Amino acid sequence: MSHNLLLWIFLAFAFLSATILIIKRWTIPARGFTQLALFTLSEFAFVCNKGVPCSNCPLSFGICPIGTTQRIAFIPYFPIFITLAFIMGTGLVLGTLVCGWACPVGFIQDIFHTLRFKEIKITNKWKETRYFTLFLSVLLIFLELRFGFFSKRGMGVFHEVTIIGGGLLLFSTFFIKRSFCRFLCPLGLIYGKLNKFSPVKVALDKNKCSSCGECHKVCVSDLKPIKEVNRDLCVKCYNCSRICRQRCTTKNLTC
Repeated sequence: MSHNLLLWIFLAFAFLSATILIIKRWTIPARGFTQLALFTLSEFAFVCNKGVPCSNCPLSFGICPIGTTQRIAFIPYFPIFITLAFIMGTGLVLGTLVCGWACPVGFIQDIFHTLRFKEIKITNKWKETRYFTLFLSVLLIFLELRFGFFSKRGMGVFHEVTIIGGGLLLFSTFFIKRSFCRFLCPLGLIYGKLNKFSPVKVALDKNKCSSCGECHKVCVSDLKPIKEVNRDLCVKCYNCSRICRQRCTTKNLTC
């Protein structure tokens, strides 16, 4: 049996498994199917080239938003300010809706956490670590664009670091909700800061809240939505508003 056939069988099995999980576990299946569709498209857009650490990973194009940004930045004669303008424009319009509905890395984390062994709670106060990864990403891109610092040196060691580090992060999502998004993702930090300007909001009526805690249970970022909805870590999955409406309908409450 050829390697290509085995790959297609594996992808078909993975697609079917993800579909079953979405139907059974997602509060809003439409979000899951949107994530799955964009993840599949990113797989077909798979490209490998050298660059700074993330873009040296074979899966970084399409699947990894940081690696994709780096690769676009390294396109010859493509002004970096266009990439930055696109990121800022997307953040101003959609905010973190991209993280909740489109990001393939977020989708992988949601899938893995659905299969969780045990829930481990980590306070969102650690979200400030994303400033470090933002600084590091900007520094690496600058060094590569200005001096070709990494591509001239082969980048071999970064390949292993990227794969091992990414594998450990994904493994952590079996226990922790969206660990990469909440504590490391620099794009998520940018989109989160632009959330306040985005016209796309999650609507929750705080005056009618009964403090049942159901919204906290379904939040993919482990937030307390009634207090933190539409803030920087809110990925606008809309799980909280959906579960609130369902509870009100079931209990014959006015919400």
